[in-house]
Amino acid sequence: MSIAIHIPFYNPNPEKKEGYRKLRRFDYLQENISNLKNLSIKTDIFVHTHNNFLDDKNLDVNTIKHEINDADLNKGYLTWLCRSLMEKQKDNYDYYMYLEHDIKFSENNLQYWLKYQDLLSKKKFNLGFFVYEKNNSDNQNYSIHMIMKLDKYFKIDNKKFIVNDFENYCCFWIYTKQQFQNFLNSKWWSFKKRAHNFRHNYGITERSAIGFHGLSMDYFKATLIPEVNGQPIPDSFVEHMTNNYYGTKDLKDICKFKTNDVFVDINQSKELNDNFNFNKTIKSFIWRFRFITRKFN
Repeated sequence: MSIAIHIPFYNPNPEKKEGYRKLRRFDYLQENISNLKNLSIKTDIFVHTHNNFLDDKNLDVNTIKHEINDADLNKGYLTWLCRSLMEKQKDNYDYYMYLEHDIKFSENNLQYWLKYQDLLSKKKFNLGFFVYEKNNSDNQNYSIHMIMKLDKYFKIDNKKFIVNDFENYCCFWIYTKQQFQNFLNSKWWSFKKRAHNFRHNYGITERSAIGFHGLSMDYFKATLIPEVNGQPIPDSFVEHMTNNYYGTKDLKDICKFKTNDVFVDINQSKELNDNFNFNKTIKSFIWRFRFITRKFN
């Protein structure tokens, strides 16, 4: 098995310190690359950047330096530039990943994905992940992006999977070769279609990281996360290494729930039937004409 991992590295202020550990972006990138090299499958890493900072750094990865003007760089368009190389690699690997430089995808995360993705993909579901940060005051891990608990589940082979119909954005994506090639041939690959989650449009960088499983997209029926004893499997969480949301004034809206508390009590959750495509069509229709509902609110 083999995987190609593409990482955009936006580094306009190389010596700036970030996060509770006060490290440079390069330090997080270096730590993440070291982690990725420990994955149990053949791993080729491609770092896409915009300046000369990495020229003399011994990262033992493939570094691609892109020509991009300052206006586009500051808007986040660097995250789009890895796709031309990924297209050329479409037959070369078993798996493909896009990963932000400070999102720590571990061996445990890989094994979780390998364990469940075949079962889900055969039924056109995406296997979900969450992102977490650590609160250094209480030494607890908190989910980011999730400001509402998930309260629905779907059964596959009598196993309960929680449905993430609120926010399945997790700062990276990973697909099989077939899924990736289907992505390449879709209207979503070229960014001609703008991704959203029926609540808001994704920004320029987020549209890269949502990949092919945004809630408004029609390839996967839904994003599911297996539950164990009413909680998400710990390996479904990936670490945001910079850990810079904690301590912000918007903490209550960013890191609201502990990692073991993102699901509603399973006994109070609603079981869904396999009518995801129909529900998505209805939501798409409402989203398209949302200006009407706004007019009357």
